[in-house]
Amino acid sequence: MASALSLLSTFSPAQKSGLGEALLPVLAGGGALLVALLATPLVRGLARRRGWIARPSTDRWHDEPVALLGGVAMFGAVVAGVIGSGMWTAYTWPVWLGAGLIFAAGLADDLLDIRPEAKLVVQIVATALLLYAGHAFWRGGPFWIPIPLTFLWMIGVTNAFNLIDGLDGLASSVAVVAGTALALIGGAIGQIDLAVVAAAVAGASLGFLVFNAKPARIFMGDCGSLFLGYMLAVVALGVQSTGEPVAGTLVPVVVLAVPIFDTTFVTVTRVLGGRRVTKGGNDHTHHRLVRLGLSEQGAVLALSGVSAVFAAAALTLLWTTAQLFFAILLLGVVSSVVFGLYLVRSRSYTPPKSGAPGLTERVGAVMRAVAGGIYWKSVGGVVADLLVVVAAFIVAMHLRFGGAPPASQATLVVNALPGIVVLKIVVFYGFGLYHGVWRHAGTPELVRLFKASTLASLFALGGLLAVYGPGEVSLSVVILDWMIVTGAVGSTRFGFRALRQYFAARRDDGKRVLVYGSGDQGLFAVRHLRQRVDRTVVGLLDENPKRHALQVQGVQVLGEREALPTIAAEHDIDEVIVPLKGTSEKERRALAQSCQEVGVDCRHFAFRLEPVGEDGTSPPVAGDGARMVSSSSS
Repeated sequence: MASALSLLSTFSPAQKSGLGEALLPVLAGGGALLVALLATPLVRGLARRRGWIARPSTDRWHDEPVALLGGVAMFGAVVAGVIGSGMWTAYTWPVWLGAGLIFAAGLADDLLDIRPEAKLVVQIVATALLLYAGHAFWRGGPFWIPIPLTFLWMIGVTNAFNLIDGLDGLASSVAVVAGTALALIGGAIGQIDLAVVAAAVAGASLGFLVFNAKPARIFMGDCGSLFLGYMLAVVALGVQSTGEPVAGTLVPVVVLAVPIFDTTFVTVTRVLGGRRVTKGGNDHTHHRLVRLGLSEQGAVLALSGVSAVFAAAALTLLWTTAQLFFAILLLGVVSSVVFGLYLVRSRSYTPPKSGAPGLTERVGAVMRAVAGGIYWKSVGGVVADLLVVVAAFIVAMHLRFGGAPPASQATLVVNALPGIVVLKIVVFYGFGLYHGVWRHAGTPELVRLFKASTLASLFALGGLLAVYGPGEVSLSVVILDWMIVTGAVGSTRFGFRALRQYFAARRDDGKRVLVYGSGDQGLFAVRHLRQRVDRTVVGLLDENPKRHALQVQGVQVLGEREALPTIAAEHDIDEVIVPLKGTSEKERRALAQSCQEVGVDCRHFAFRLEPVGEDGTSPPVAGDGARMVSSSSS
């Protein structure tokens, strides 16, 4: 670390000036990256020698001992990057002292396991130092509001990064994205000193990520995650001067949307589930994604990608209007709520005792209490569509004019939007979009949505033409608006089903099975098996060579029956499922014989109506009406 720091220090002030201010963030980020790459292995070796190891436990996700204290290397890398760039004056001493206290508290927790309230006290002191230095959340707000908001912001974001540090590479990946976005914003608004600090955080996180990506060789520990959260929260406060006051205030919230969402989601679900908020657990967003079927790397990539999307949304404020920023933000809020409601359905801890309401039931009870009783889903749908309709028209207007629309069109948006919203919501209601069980929506519901959106857009076009005349109304805007509304409203309606099918296709638990046939009956079996947790459909068998290697419902046709020995060995198959309907007795016997030779089970699959006996009962079948029986090979 010392050698890297001395390398950065070889630049004289004149040389640094010659580099130009625009290159200083690059210098800081590159220096921090280099130091992290050099220092992390050294810290890892020291941690292993001293026994500073994170060992597997019930509330941890890893299953092998991993070295701790990677945050020490990250702390040193950020310090080296900032000092080496000559921008240590970006903040005054109280801010740096606060960063040091946060790092020290995290280090003490890693080594000594201090109490949570002790860390909270340190965070309060660090935030007070930040306020003393003149920094606060929401510039231009009434003087008595920024102080509590600053405490909420700093403590919330600092702990949010600590909470998302639950999968290999997740916290460091999100820090790379957020730090890079804040550096770009800081540079764009002329705050090079803030850009330097953000770039140093991003560079240190990237260097550490090399050793922290799965399988992690070292964890950052609390000293790293708390320090990262504090520094990003501090820098985020500085970029609230992007122009429009309210939009500028929301920019850091959007950049750090992923850790903020996770912290909010976990807090709400634990409160509703009757669990302690401060107790560790495997009920975070990333844990649920893995349980739903994503790999750990897939969950990290997904959340990092979402973080990048929100960061890009924040960057749009630099070259477009606040109207478009708010419209994109509304679409993001709707998507986040839909995604959060879906995640609630995934079980993350032991279900309550018999008779006690589970988390899903508690969430439903709360929603019924605050939003429309038993019709809370319909009320939620109206609110979501209202936000979507508002956002869609604004986005369509900006897309049509390639940025800020002309003054006359901007005025049209303000004046016409209330009427468009009312008209479309009324049409949607008339078509029954708020009366269906959309979790099981299919083609008829899709057709109904298409008709409703098309008719609503035609009515909106007619109203605009009648009020403003052909010269003021852009047909392109109406078409773009129709496309966005149809897609977004459809996403909120079909989102649950799409997510359920996607995660079911990714799930890899239970017996690994092949389904015979890629026609209707085979796909019927696939859809049924995806609702079970005891089997995972790995592929399909089909005698038609033209279908081999094709994807059907996200499942690949792997080959024909005669290739079963090779397929079973390559894909570790436990069972072959043969639909009774659509297959002949000869085919079933041949498959059973092949399965017996390979040493895998063979089962027949059928749905059937069972007669009711005289005593009102029926023969026992699987709980969902499916009948799977073993052949003689089982």
